[in-house]
Amino acid sequence: MHTKDAREYPGLSTLVLDHLTHQSSDLKIKNQLENTNIKDAVCQVLEEQYRHLNLPLPAGLSKFREDGVRTVTTGHQLQIAGGPAFLHYKTITAIRLARQIEKETGEKVVPVFWLASEDHDFKEVSWVNGEVDKHVWSSPVGDLKRPVGRLPLDGVNDCLESWGKDMGQGGADFRSDFQAISDCCDLSHKHKECYSDLFRRWMHVWYGETELVVIDADNPKLKALAAGLFSEEFTAKGIRDSVRKTSDELIAKGFKASAHIRDVNLFYMAEGASRVGIMNDEFGGFSAGDQTLNTKGLEWGEWCENNAEKLSPGALLRPLYQELLLPNVSVVLGPGELSYWKQLEGAFAFKQMDMPGLHLRDHVLVLDKEMQAHATEVGWSFEKGWWDENEWVSKWIEGQLPSKTKEVDAVLSDLQQVIEDVSSSVDQTLKSAASASALGMRKIWDAQQKKMKKAIRRKNPDKINAISRSASRICRNNSPQDRFMNFHHLASHFGGFHALRDRLINADVPPMKLTASFMHIVEEK
Repeated sequence: MHTKDAREYPGLSTLVLDHLTHQSSDLKIKNQLENTNIKDAVCQVLEEQYRHLNLPLPAGLSKFREDGVRTVTTGHQLQIAGGPAFLHYKTITAIRLARQIEKETGEKVVPVFWLASEDHDFKEVSWVNGEVDKHVWSSPVGDLKRPVGRLPLDGVNDCLESWGKDMGQGGADFRSDFQAISDCCDLSHKHKECYSDLFRRWMHVWYGETELVVIDADNPKLKALAAGLFSEEFTAKGIRDSVRKTSDELIAKGFKASAHIRDVNLFYMAEGASRVGIMNDEFGGFSAGDQTLNTKGLEWGEWCENNAEKLSPGALLRPLYQELLLPNVSVVLGPGELSYWKQLEGAFAFKQMDMPGLHLRDHVLVLDKEMQAHATEVGWSFEKGWWDENEWVSKWIEGQLPSKTKEVDAVLSDLQQVIEDVSSSVDQTLKSAASASALGMRKIWDAQQKKMKKAIRRKNPDKINAISRSASRICRNNSPQDRFMNFHHLASHFGGFHALRDRLINADVPPMKLTASFMHIVEEK
């Protein structure tokens, strides 16, 4: 296989690229992290999280302990077996970018993966596509809106087993990758671990020998560090007004502000209970569902510290929580995430916190031999955009029409002109009738071509199905490959997970441009 030279990805609007920023390019340590207590606490929690699972500590953790080290962070929902491939493309981009910054600046940089363990949208994380079917994790508590990282593992094995059978023709490389995923699940079941523990095991199998550090910030010690940030959400010092101001400014410039702005950007999640938004109640206090908060009237900072484990930042507060804990020079985002990060420029300024650089993840298109062959037959290339299956099939059928079809088209065009010229030379009023006659012949010919195309389709069902299959593996329902195909599925033609992973991590890219997103096209030889 080979990887074509990476190039800037053209599939993003100029407006999006214009809003990419890098506000901390001098690589200085952020003010809040000059307090070594925060860094020491983060390192301690990270070590505890790895040792709790008897996993070796990642090399990046030792590096992170050193003075002046920065991080490049990405994160994602905990989709079963990794879900669509772009989870890995975000992770790989973070690793590649950290190495690139380190090489080009001489500063030490560690890649970090932030587990979105507090997300309560179970339906979004509970599926993975196989060769034929979509495989769904059926959890007995999946509909209760609990933070997914805290869920028990009931039903995970059944989902993985179904997926593995569907991918049974994936070859030895997939079977090896699948066995590692399945072994992690068995081990987590044995020790009665929760889903975030299993996902850390998977991330260790996938990236353990890189410097990637995996952090689960759903931790009472880490949240206690953010008690001040959380407590301000109950006062006028919350981020609501600053986010609304920035959002209005973005909308006025034509930029979409996508995240819902809550009055209080916190959720409450007691042990074993749902994750519920905190709201102002009718008595001037705050409640989460049916529960009234802080009934003893404590200072909010003290109450938040005492209840840290039960508090969860919303989508707009989480980035500030993340930046409180990590010295990020850059965060790697998907296009959708970029929208709500841009809404936070005013909030970061209001909190007097440095906003990290925003880096769009790399995009990847993986083409096996069959896809390449069909692309050549129909004349498709990435530069021509995302065609759907019907367009691929139509292009192939058009290519099967007799070569004389074009001659007939030319003759009809010439004949129409001749009929119009001859008729109008006798009487100009006859020209419209002549045009109608010529148009009638064109309609007859078009109808005949449709019949020929139907005949070609009817006589070549296997070929049509094969082309449709290739097309559906490149773009499906207007979504590119990385949004529905699993990375292990794609890697099965390229030596397995780690072979494709390393190919992308080590891909040649232009000199550091922190605002650029690159498209990698990987082709099977």
